[in-house]
Amino acid sequence: MGINLALNGDITASSYVDPYVPGRAVNGIVSDPTSRWLCAALPGWLCIDLKKSCWVGQWTVKSIGSNAGWPENYFMTSFRLESSLDGTNWTTVDSVTGNTNNVCTRVLLKPVCARYFKLWVPGEGGLQANRSVASVMELELTETDVVILTSLKIKDKEEHEVALTPAFHSDSLSYTTNVGYDSDRITVIPVASKTTAVITVNGQPLTEGKASVNIINGSNKVEIKVTSADGYIVTYLVTVTRASSPYLTSVRFTGIRFSGFIKTTYNYNLSAGSTLTSTAVTPTAEDPEASVVITLNSMVYNSGQSIPLCNGMNSINLVVTSKTGADSRTYVFNVNKNI
Repeated sequence: MGINLALNGDITASSYVDPYVPGRAVNGIVSDPTSRWLCAALPGWLCIDLKKSCWVGQWTVKSIGSNAGWPENYFMTSFRLESSLDGTNWTTVDSVTGNTNNVCTRVLLKPVCARYFKLWVPGEGGLQANRSVASVMELELTETDVVILTSLKIKDKEEHEVALTPAFHSDSLSYTTNVGYDSDRITVIPVASKTTAVITVNGQPLTEGKASVNIINGSNKVEIKVTSADGYIVTYLVTVTRASSPYLTSVRFTGIRFSGFIKTTYNYNLSAGSTLTSTAVTPTAEDPEASVVITLNSMVYNSGQSIPLCNGMNSINLVVTSKTGADSRTYVFNVNKNI
C-alpha cells in the first residue's frame, strides 16, 4: 500500500461545529483532542476532492476514542465510503455497521479509481457514547499500486480501428463504440502497464496479445479484466453496438424492366423508353425498420411516388440507413431515357 491521499486534502462537510472544521480530520494529528471534525447534525458527511482520479485500495476511520484522553466508547458505529468521478454521481464503495474499533481499517477487495471520496454517516450512526453525534479524528485513503491498461484498441472485422467514446484513458473504465452490420466479430487489443498482469476478455485469455469476440446485432458487452500479481482486478467495460442491416433485398421500377438486383452491388445502369415520362421506385429493405431515402437531383421522393424523368441520364439514389447503430449503403440507379 502507498501514501495517504487524504492527508491535508481539499475537504468539505455537510456541517460542522466551530472550531472543529473538516480540515482537522485530514491533518494527520491524533495527539491533540481538538484535532477532529464534529458534525453539527446527522446524517452527515465529509467529502475529499483529490484533484485527479486516484486508485484507493484501503481506507481508515480513526475515532476520538482512546485518542488524546477520550474514553474508549467514543468510536464511530456506522458509516460508509462513497466514490465519484465527477462529484455528482456517487457509488458506494464499502459500508461499516456495528463497528467497535476506534481505528477501523478496511481493505477493498477491488481498488477504486475516483477523484472524489465521501465518508457518509447515517442518522444514529455516530459515536457509541452518543449515536446522534459524529466526530472523526482522522480519515485516511490509502493509494494502491494497481495494474491498469495503457492502451486499448478495438478493430472491426476488416481490421479497421474503431473510435472509443470517450477516448481511451487508463483511469476511465467504461466506453462505447460502434461497428458496421458486416462486423460479426471484433478484435480486442489491450496492453497492461505490467507484463506480469493476466488479461482476459469476456473470461477468455489473450492469444498473441489480442482476443477475437463474436458480436450480434445491437448492444454487446465486452469485459476486459486486468489481474495483477497480488490479485487486484481492474475491469474495463466496452459496450459495442453492431448496426442493424443497411441493405436492400429488392428494388422495383414502374415502366422499366429491371432484374438481377444484388444487395452488395451499388451501381446499376437502366434504360427507359422515350415515351416514359416518370417512374416510381419501390425498395424493400432487409431490415423493415431501416430508413430508405430516395432522391433525384436533390429532390426527395417516397416509395412508390412518381418520379419525373428528363431526357438523357437520371441518377436516382437510394440511401439505406440502419435502424440500430451507425451504418448505411447508397445504391445508384442511372436511368437513361432514350430520346
